[in-house]
Amino acid sequence: MIRKTVSILALMLLVSLSLFAKTELVFWHGIESPDSIAILEGKIKEFEKKNPNITVKAQSYGAADQVNGKIMTAVAGNKAPDLMWWAPAYTGQLAKTGKLVKVQDMIKADKSFNKSDIYQGLWDVSTYNGEIWTVPFAANNLGLYYNKKHFKEAGIDPKSIKTWDDLLAASKKLTKGGRMGFQVPLGNNEWTVWTWQTLLWQAGGNFLSSNSKKAEFNSKAGVNALQFWNDLVYKEKVASFSEPDTGYKTDDFLAGRVSMMINGPWNYGVLEDARATGFEYGVIMLPKAGKYAIDGKGKNATNIGGENLFLFKSNSEKEKASWAFSKFIMSADFQVDWAMKTGYLPVSKSAAGNAKYKEFLSKNEFIKIYSDQMQYGKARPSIPEYVKISDYLGKEIEKALYNKQDAKTSLDRAAKYADSLLK
Repeated sequence: MIRKTVSILALMLLVSLSLFAKTELVFWHGIESPDSIAILEGKIKEFEKKNPNITVKAQSYGAADQVNGKIMTAVAGNKAPDLMWWAPAYTGQLAKTGKLVKVQDMIKADKSFNKSDIYQGLWDVSTYNGEIWTVPFAANNLGLYYNKKHFKEAGIDPKSIKTWDDLLAASKKLTKGGRMGFQVPLGNNEWTVWTWQTLLWQAGGNFLSSNSKKAEFNSKAGVNALQFWNDLVYKEKVASFSEPDTGYKTDDFLAGRVSMMINGPWNYGVLEDARATGFEYGVIMLPKAGKYAIDGKGKNATNIGGENLFLFKSNSEKEKASWAFSKFIMSADFQVDWAMKTGYLPVSKSAAGNAKYKEFLSKNEFIKIYSDQMQYGKARPSIPEYVKISDYLGKEIEKALYNKQDAKTSLDRAAKYADSLLK
C-alpha cells in the first residue's frame, strides 16, 4: 500500500512538473551594439515575466551580411534555431526550404492579432508566393550622415545637398589633409549591394523586371550609379573606401576621417554616446541623382530595410511559444521602446502614432529624417534567388570599385548570371 501511494505521489509530481515545464526558445540575432543587445535582453526579461512558461535564449551570430553561409548551412543541417532575426529579403529562399513555420497560418488561427496594424509594405517583403512567411521586427532606411563641425568650418549648409553634384561639390570642400569628404562602402557583401541599389533607384533604374524574371540593374542608371562612386574615389579624389566588408561601421566617421557617409538610424545609441563626448553629427535625406539620372533629374529613393523574425519548424509547443514572442515583438509597447532606444523605426501604425513616440520624434531630428523618408522607400526583392544574385553582384561591384574592370562590364556580367537563375 505504501509503495502504491509513493508511486501515485511520484506520478502526481511528474504531472505537476510537466504543467510548469518551460519551453526554451533559441533566438539568433545579428545585433552587434552592446547597448542594443542590453536593450533586447531587457525586453526579453519582460516577455518572460509575462510568459513564465517560456524562456528565450538570445545569441548573436555577428554581422548579418557576413554569416549568410553559416545560416544556410545550419538550416540545411537541421541545426537552425527556433527564432532568428534576418533581413526580409531572405524570406523567399528560406520559405522554399520547407523549414519555416508559415506565419500566414498563425495569423489566421489567432483572432486576437490585428494584422492591419502592421504596415502593408512590411508584410509585402515578408511574403513569398502570395503567403506571409516571416514577421516584421524593425524597420529602417538609409540617410546621409554628416559631421556638423566639418560642415560649419567649410561653410556648407547641409540642406544645400539636393543632388549627387551637390554631394561632389561638398566633398571637394570637405576633403583636406588626411580627411576625405565621403566614404564609399567597399566589399562584396550585401551591405555594399544594398547601398548601391539606393543609388540605382535614385537614377531611375530598376533592380529586376516587374515579373522578377530578368535583371535590369545593368541599365544606364545602374552604370551611372556605380561609376559615380568610382569617380569620387579615383577621378575627383574626394572619397575613400571603407575597410572591406565593413561599410556599415561608423569608425572612420566618428574618428573624423570622413565627413559624410551613407548609413542608417540603428546607430543612434552609438552616435548619442559620441555626442556626449563632444561629437556633433546630423543626417539629411539622400540626394537625388540629378544629371546622372535617366531623366536628368532623378528620384527621392532609399532602400527600406530592417529585420524580420524567421520561425523555424519544431514541435507544436515551441511553435506556439515562437508566435507568442512574435506578437510581443510586434506590440506597440515593444516597438515604441525599441525604436526610441535603438533608432530603428516602428513596424506598426499604433507605435508610430503613439504620443510618447511622436514626442520623441519632435525632439529628435535625426530619427525624424528617417521616419519622413520612409515614403520614398523601396525594398529588395524577396525571391529565393536573391542571395545568390547579391553575392555575385557584390563581387562584380567590388571589381569595378577596385578599378579592375569598368562599371558596365561588371554589371553586365552580374546581370547575365542573375538571368541564368531567374529563367
